Amino acid sequence: MDYEKIFADAIEAVKAEGRYRVFADISRERGNYPRALRHDAGDNARAITVWCSNDYLGMGQHPKVVGAMHAALDETGAGAGGTRNIAGTNHYHVLLEEELADLHGKETALLFTSGYISNEATLSTVAKLLPGCIVFSDSMNHASMIQGIRNSGAQKHIFRHNDLEHLEELLKAADPKAPKIIAF
Repeated sequence: MDYEKIFADAIEAVKAEGRYRVFADISRERGNYPRALRHDAGDNARAITVWCSNDYLGMGQHPKVVGAMHAALDETGAGAGGTRNIAGTNHYHVLLEEELADLHGKETALLFTSGYISNEATLSTVAKLLPGCIVFSDSMNHASMIQGIRNSGAQKHIFRHNDLEHLEELLKAADPKAPKIIAF
């Protein structure tokens, strides 16, 4: 069996379908949010604006945030050391969870590594815990939400994007006693 050919053919198929991804090589400019440099082939770099960052408020550039990161690095070093269920939870994460819970008036808070993981974990867990749960999902939901719904094993219905009439039609046809989640 020619494994090299199998994988090369698979990559070529992805390229032919227009799905081959080449990630932008960028370096953000500290203190100049949302500006960055995009590094192209060779030594070419050009100024760009990055509007699709998860740093919506530019807090990753704020002097207090950068200072707190330096202090944490100086005290504990870099790296998680492992997942929290095996290696324990970083004390800074515990403090942040407490602060977030207080900010939102909740008993506790839980940090996730990304928005993707929080969507996937929450939808899969909650829908799995509710016996007979039916999930109604917007057709344009993010992949993280779709994966969470899939992983839950719950019955699902997909409504047309932002179409409340279609959603209402699906809700009326569902068992009125069944627990329901509307994910959009």
